Amino acid sequence: MSSLIHRRLSEEEFRACCVSPMKDVTASAGAAIDIWPYVDSLDLDDLAIPSLNEVHYVYRDAAERFDQVLIGTGRFNTLLVVVVDLRESTIFGHFLLDLSDAYGATGAHLRPVP
Repeated sequence: MSSLIHRRLSEEEFRACCVSPMKDVTASAGAAIDIWPYVDSLDLDDLAIPSLNEVHYVYRDAAERFDQVLIGTGRFNTLLVVVVDLRESTIFGHFLLDLSDAYGATGAHLRPVP
């Protein structure tokens, strides 16, 4: 059993970590902490995702308190977001971001060509 404490954030908790404007720091941010022991110990079945892949983006909130590390999943239009508390150098928690629900990205534009 893992000694890591996992915290699945509610949508309200996740949104509270998003002080606008969010800044894409993917190319410039150094890793504040190693997130992979936390990520590797998550129960993918519990999250209802078949697999994880690489980090797609890292966003920092305007208050420069949180980094959001967006990791691709094997579920369509869904990202695992690991929220890192930069002041405490800890993982604040994780959130499954369903892009279809959050932004209306339904994929409806993908239709067969007549």
